[in-house]
Amino acid sequence: MSSGREVVLDLVQRFGSGDVDGVGALLADDFVSHNPRVAHLDPSVTSGRQAFIDYLGGPIGDELVNGTVEAARIISDADHVVVHSRLVTRDGQELAVVDIFRVRDGLVSEHWDVVQPVPKTPANPHGMF
Repeated sequence: MSSGREVVLDLVQRFGSGDVDGVGALLADDFVSHNPRVAHLDPSVTSGRQAFIDYLGGPIGDELVNGTVEAARIISDADHVVVHSRLVTRDGQELAVVDIFRVRDGLVSEHWDVVQPVPKTPANPHGMF
């Protein structure tokens, strides 16, 4: 069985290559997304896994998965893996992203994220990555 870190690195690579079906294949059937933009109003009708796949296949997700992603750092602790990455959307917007994943039985079972635009003119010289 792959480690949580390996599963998440595989997911990030699939995401970065625009492989929505490949991302979906790494999500547990009972996957939960805590992203407030992922519509999942009635779990009796649509699984969290399907809601996330639908989000990635929709207009907002299309901007993300058809951009570029570069993992700057990865932190792994027990069943959680955190990835701090630079994401440049298809239209050129640069974002600093922190994704937190819970991995169970070789699949991602839960996901949280924090997304922040990278300013063109930062107030300090330290950078976000």
